[in-house]
Amino acid sequence: IRPQVSSVITKVHIREGQFVKAGQLLFTLDARTDEVNLAKARAQLAKDTASLADAQRQLARSRDLLAQNFISQGAVDTNQTLVETQQAVVNADRAAIDAAQVGMSYSRISAPSAGRAGAINVFAGSTVQPGGAALVTITQLDPIAVAFSLPQRNLADALQTLRAGGGKVVAVLPDGRGETIGKLQFVDNVVDANSGTVRVKAQFDNAK
Repeated sequence: IRPQVSSVITKVHIREGQFVKAGQLLFTLDARTDEVNLAKARAQLAKDTASLADAQRQLARSRDLLAQNFISQGAVDTNQTLVETQQAVVNADRAAIDAAQVGMSYSRISAPSAGRAGAINVFAGSTVQPGGAALVTITQLDPIAVAFSLPQRNLADALQTLRAGGGKVVAVLPDGRGETIGKLQFVDNVVDANSGTVRVKAQFDNAK
């Protein structure tokens, strides 16, 4: 897990070795600058929205005057252009708010998937940046994937099993701890010319 922006850690929400859920909050970064930028963008939107409303009123008034032959069509067209220009400014303000909200979202770093957290390399007050060291590594343990090699002569059977939804795969655990049953998930499309084997993967439930 790495940050997407350069900032300072304000809080670490997990412990080393803890199991985390997908979406669980891991770290909070200092977001004061982003909060100010968002507030400024919202204030600018409010200001420009008021200007747009005024321009729309001016356009409506000029159309009424045109109907009464008090002003020319050119004056109406000028007001129409003003409304369209102000509408574009409002749209730009909304885009600026969206950009500020994206920046705000980077201050909350959540787990992309469930797993077990390893060593935490930062603490509150640490300065972090995208190209720096990982904040923590999350390893998915349940379900777990096991990759192994299959002789080329069994490739056709493996592909047929995969197309049928994946067949049963038995993994023998070391030190006499028994067996566990998984399901075939993937068959590679390249055969190793040296060994005459193809890489395949199976997935196993691993709650324990």
